[in-house]
This record gives sequence, structure tokens and C-alpha cells, in this order.
Amino acid sequence: MSQPPGPYQPPPPQPPPGWPAQSPQPPQQPPPPPQQGWPQPPQQNWPPQNQPPPAPQWGPGPQQQWPAQPVPAGPPGPSLGTHLRRAFNWNLAEIVVTPKEQQQLSAAGVEPRLHGMLAWRRSTLIAALPLLVLSVVLAFYNVIHQGTDGLTALGKICDFLPAIALVLIPIGAMRVIGSWTEMRRNSRILIGCWVLSIAVPLLVALVPLDALADIDTARQQVVDQGGDVAGFDAYILSLRAALAINYAMTLLPVVVTVPSGVLKGAARIKSLFPAASLPGWFLVAVAPFYSLFTIVVFVLIEQMVGNGLLLVGVGLLAFSPWLFVIYRKVYGRPMSVAEAAKELPRASRFGGFFLIGGLALIAIYVVTAKVNGRDVVGTGDSAFFSYVDVLRALGEVISRTLVTTVVFSAIVLSMIFAEWRVGRSMPPEIRAEHDSQMQAIERYMASPTAPAQATWVTGPTS
Repeated sequence: MSQPPGPYQPPPPQPPPGWPAQSPQPPQQPPPPPQQGWPQPPQQNWPPQNQPPPAPQWGPGPQQQWPAQPVPAGPPGPSLGTHLRRAFNWNLAEIVVTPKEQQQLSAAGVEPRLHGMLAWRRSTLIAALPLLVLSVVLAFYNVIHQGTDGLTALGKICDFLPAIALVLIPIGAMRVIGSWTEMRRNSRILIGCWVLSIAVPLLVALVPLDALADIDTARQQVVDQGGDVAGFDAYILSLRAALAINYAMTLLPVVVTVPSGVLKGAARIKSLFPAASLPGWFLVAVAPFYSLFTIVVFVLIEQMVGNGLLLVGVGLLAFSPWLFVIYRKVYGRPMSVAEAAKELPRASRFGGFFLIGGLALIAIYVVTAKVNGRDVVGTGDSAFFSYVDVLRALGEVISRTLVTTVVFSAIVLSMIFAEWRVGRSMPPEIRAEHDSQMQAIERYMASPTAPAQATWVTGPTS
């Protein structure tokens, strides 16, 4: 049974069309009672979750200093021992350049056949340079120590000129060492310095004593003071003799090294270019003159302070060049590289024995010999020669010999190249005439006696 309807209630108001219906607001609750005022912990600002980390902010702080990386070492070069061994090695064909030298020579475009020669030239000048500097220092010391009292203005200049001329050789040597891969221009500079260093002392030695010292004024002073004029003239005569001996000792290292350098330079070019016969005939032709020249130079020393030991030593030195004449068939003919490597060392070995033996005997003589109770080498007035004189002469001889060897090696090399070039460019008619003349000489040389009649195919042109 249904309930009877209650009283009428109007419907709730409807929102206007287009507005969303709003839910009824719940009744507001009263605010909670105030909490007790306990201290609240500080809020921590936590970074937001799942966010990329902020980019680092680099300030202008000091940058970290990283240690410098070591520079990689270049290819090894020659040592001092290598330079010394090369300087006294006569066989240029067996000289091996170091990797650093190989790199420098290849960069300069030098032909491989000349590598050994240029390396030898550089090493020889490096070995000679300290001795050259020592010779220059001792030469100036000797001039300053002797003094220039009593000399004219020209005499003072001439007194210093040989020492000044000696400076030119170290200058030329340093120029070649500095640009050692260049050959032609450096050779000309070195040859020019070498020629001047020899020409200047020779010219100074030709100046008479009357131009070096004012002898007339000194004689007039003796006359005015009533002195012994005859004694003064005898003193001047002895002074001339002493000056001549001084010049001879000064020029001795200069002159001795010339023929020695010719032989050594020609021998080295023969070892490098064994097919060329010109260096070999240089050795054969110059060797006898060098031997005689050595004897003549030592005659003065032998007569003054010599003995049997010095005589034997000089004899060994004078005989050693004759080995080039004895082995002329080896040095005077063209050879292949393989043949020269076997024949040339055999021929030169005996020359080295004689040279070392002669130098050893001369060194023993210099140290031990006495003449009339006086040492040959010593200090003060009790010796004929001081240690400074011996050191200066020895250093100058060794250094000049090394430089002269380099000079004449360049000269002989230029000569064999010129001979080869002229032979290739000889006109056919001149070649035929030359061949006919050589055939005539061949017939003459092959016969023990001269032919009864002329054997010229065509008469000589001049």
C-alpha cells in the first residue's frame, strides 16, 4: 500500500544553458585551534627529481699546467771519436756517414758518391780547428813576448802580419764547417784563405832588416857616443843571422805541409775515384821531391843540434814517400772499386809504418837530447827551443797538414773532373792526332832502344 504524497516542493534553480553545472559547496568547517609554537626545522631545498644536472660553471680560475712533452730526439750524429778517426783515415771510400749526416746530405741534393768525402772534409777541419786556434794564440803570444823595441813602423807591422795571416785559416775552416754540405764555393773560400796564410809570411820574410829596424840611426848614436863601431857591425851581422834563422823556423811549418798535403790529398781522391789515373801519377811525381825537400829542411836543424837519433828519424820520414814510387803500378793505373779496396791498403800500409817510426824517433830525440850541455827543448836560456816554440810549431804543422790535405783534395778532384770533361769533348780530328802520337810513344817505350827513324803517322803540329 503506497504512501500519500507529501507537500509540494519547487525544483532547484537550473543554470542557464551553456554554463557547467556547479556542485554544491560543502559547509565550511571552523579553523583548527592554533598549534603550540614549537620551532620548525628549516626547510631543505631538495633538487627536483628526474631533472638533468645543471651545467658546470667554469670560473676564471688558474688553468692546470700540464708538463711539457719531451721533443723526440733526431737521428744521431757523429761523435768526437768519429771525427778524429775520419780525419786520419786515408780511404774515403770506406767512410760511412751517420743518419743525421745522411739526412742533411740528402736534403742538400748531394750525390751519394760524395757523401764520404764531404763528411771527411768536415771531420778533418773540426779536428784541425782547436790546433789552429792554439797556433794563433801562441803566435800572438810569441810576438807580444818578444816585443817591438827598436823596430820601425813597417817592422812592427811585419812582426804581426804572420800571426794575422794565420787567423785566416780558422776563419775559412769555420766557414766550411758551418755549411759543409756545399762544396764548390766553400772549397774556393778555403783555398783562398790557405793561399793568403802562406803568401803573407813569405812576403814578410823577403823584407830586409834595414827596413825593419833603423840601423843607420843606431850606428850614428854609437859613433856620437864614441862606441865600438866594429863591434856594433858584428852585432848587426849576428842579428841578421838570427833573423834568418827565426824566419826559417817560422816558415818551416808552412813549407813542409805543402808537399805533404799534395800527397795526402791525391791519395784520398785516388781511394774515392780509383778509375782515375791522374791522382796516382800525382803521387808518383811529387813523392821524390817531397823526400828531398824533407832532407833539405832538416839539414839546418841537424847541423845545429842534431845527432844520430834525429838522423835516423828524418831518414825514415824522407823514405816513406818513395813507397808511392815503388808501388807506382798500383797507384798509376785505373782500378775498379772492388780492386782498389784490396790493393790500395796493402800499398799504403808500409808507408804508415815508416811515418810513425820516424815521428817516434824525432819525439824521443826532442825530449832527451842535449847539445853542449844544453837541452834542445826546455825553459829559459838553458835550452835552444822553448816549450812554447815546440808546441806552436807542432800544432801548426799538424793543423796545416790537415787543412792542406783538404785543399789539395779539392784541387785534385777539380783536375780529374776537368780531364774527364775535356776528354769527352775532344774533337775527332784532335783525338785521332793524339792517338797517333801516343802510338809513336808506345812503340818507343816498348822497345829497349829508340827507333832508327821517326814513327809519327802525321808530323807534330808544333
